[in-house]
Amino acid sequence: MKEYDFAQTGKTARINLTTREIKVEDYRRFIEDYFGGSGLAAKLLYDELEDGTTPYSPGNKIIFSAGPLIGTLAPGACKMTISALSPVTGGWGTSAADSYVGIELKNAGYDNLIVEGVSEKPCYIWVHDGRIELMEAGSLWGKTTWETLDGIRRDLGDPSLHCVSIGPAGENMVRGACVIQDRNRAFGRCGMGAVMGSKKLKAVVCRGSLPVRIHDRERFIARVRQCRDRINNSAGTEIFRKYGTYSIFEHKQRICSIPYRNFQDTSLPEEMAERVNPKHLAEKYETARQSFPGCVIGCGRHMHVTDGPYKGLKTEANQWEVMGAIQAKLGVGEVTFLLASNTLCNQLGVDVDLVGGSIGWAMECFQRGILTADDTGGMDLHWGDEAMILKLIGMISRREGFGSLLAEGCARAAEELGRGSEYYAINIKGQDLYESLRGSNAWCLGTVTSTRGGGHTTGTPVSEQMSVIDSSKAMEIFGIDNVDKPLEYTGKAELVYYFEVLHRACNSLGICHQNTVWNNLDYMNIDDVTEILSAATGIEFTVEKMRENAMRILNTEKALNNRFTDFDRKDDYPTAREIREPIGSGALKGWRFDMEQFDRMLDRYYEMHGWDKRTGRATRETLESLGLKDIADDMARLGKLG
Repeated sequence: MKEYDFAQTGKTARINLTTREIKVEDYRRFIEDYFGGSGLAAKLLYDELEDGTTPYSPGNKIIFSAGPLIGTLAPGACKMTISALSPVTGGWGTSAADSYVGIELKNAGYDNLIVEGVSEKPCYIWVHDGRIELMEAGSLWGKTTWETLDGIRRDLGDPSLHCVSIGPAGENMVRGACVIQDRNRAFGRCGMGAVMGSKKLKAVVCRGSLPVRIHDRERFIARVRQCRDRINNSAGTEIFRKYGTYSIFEHKQRICSIPYRNFQDTSLPEEMAERVNPKHLAEKYETARQSFPGCVIGCGRHMHVTDGPYKGLKTEANQWEVMGAIQAKLGVGEVTFLLASNTLCNQLGVDVDLVGGSIGWAMECFQRGILTADDTGGMDLHWGDEAMILKLIGMISRREGFGSLLAEGCARAAEELGRGSEYYAINIKGQDLYESLRGSNAWCLGTVTSTRGGGHTTGTPVSEQMSVIDSSKAMEIFGIDNVDKPLEYTGKAELVYYFEVLHRACNSLGICHQNTVWNNLDYMNIDDVTEILSAATGIEFTVEKMRENAMRILNTEKALNNRFTDFDRKDDYPTAREIREPIGSGALKGWRFDMEQFDRMLDRYYEMHGWDKRTGRATRETLESLGLKDIADDMARLGKLG
């Protein structure tokens, strides 16, 4: 057998929705240079998209990927990725989520689905044990994601099927429409749901029974067992199991890392903080634990709200992001609103960050008199108005009235409105931002330089924001002696670089970051992922090879941005508000960025990547050293070579 026969099926299906033609192709050889998953998707999109392609044009492609480690016992190997040209930024777009569908896709015999063209009528893709069918979805169009799941299970006669689907937001091509796994887990960022909507693709359903083959099972199990033991025995694991990402709330409040009222401040008023502490939700309303195959932690939980304004609601617990993006940013004081707003966003298939970003922008503009009731269709926009926020989420998802402007995201909405509203549109590269950047320099650097436009899962180090950190262990892993000093600027480019490598490896291979040192220094590091991948595939990877692959993927992502956007150094900075305004309250009251030091930190970041400091773009030497001469030639043709 070839060395590529392990941890991959060897089959990628290319599905043309216009012609309804389905081809099977083999991209296994690219595992050596791009891993698979989102790494391979970046290469395929760069190679295949024609100049001038726009996110909603038939020429855009959307790629569903099950990385090489999905379906194995590797810790956290349950993340599928969806990638395309992003309607939010216009450039590289990718999103990951815990997904039964990713595992079932692999078990059905496929590593990737490349979907192109536009269907004449609504459809969904049905993949089952080597077969692919395009199914009619007219009866599902207009339905929520929850209704879609129920309808597909009923139509196919199997109540245990899993799907990823879009809701009304995707159908109406809301810029930040997302894709929902079954009912709750979201492929949230970059507008992948809008791309599906533009293609009239309602859902992807998978069912399979084929095993994932491992090259050296003894070697593989030995490192997997070692990593699982470290995770299980870590002091922080039980807390994370009990509360999930809710567990970080008190520490985020202490270090001033919660965006309050559209980033007017970075912590909540103390009385409000006590009232909306999301740990109360887990303690009071949890009915069962929830996890995905492969995850060692199991941080999910099912909830049943038994009192208050949302009494009777049954749903899965939201992730931390909803606290920052909606609850805090919009100033809501009812703790169960977290569950209610997240559930509605999941049903309608819209990104919680776009909802919070655009409504937060509108609320502040209303507060300052930039927007009036004449602009909003008669609505008064006030902080904390739960009913109005839920109404706006529906209007955004259906592009009704004022909601159609907000459906564009805060950056485009502000550009259309003008009137000085741009200052209050808190975004990075056009993507609504939920992360508070002030007071945590590596967190900031990783977020602003992210190729997909903000976000903390492509290089941003959570380790800088850990409540307790073992400095000697951090030094051993990262080679940096000030990981626990978030206000310092030195060493932070190196820290971001480490996580750019780890994140791209995990995103491409299908591993959840929560099972790695991103979440806890006792968990999997790059050495562990390297050994597990080598044992699984039979291809001997080294840590240096992992870094090289990650940088090849990162430079391909940047090249996609260079081809389809004008992003350069100017787009790798915090927002104007966060640069100009000091922190308003809390332990870091008065702190603000030292932009001279920030620029030196950014220079160091570019130096480490071999990019031009003036533009932030890759040089020919860097690209050719990674085997990307074709990209270097393209960048020279476009005048975008560093």
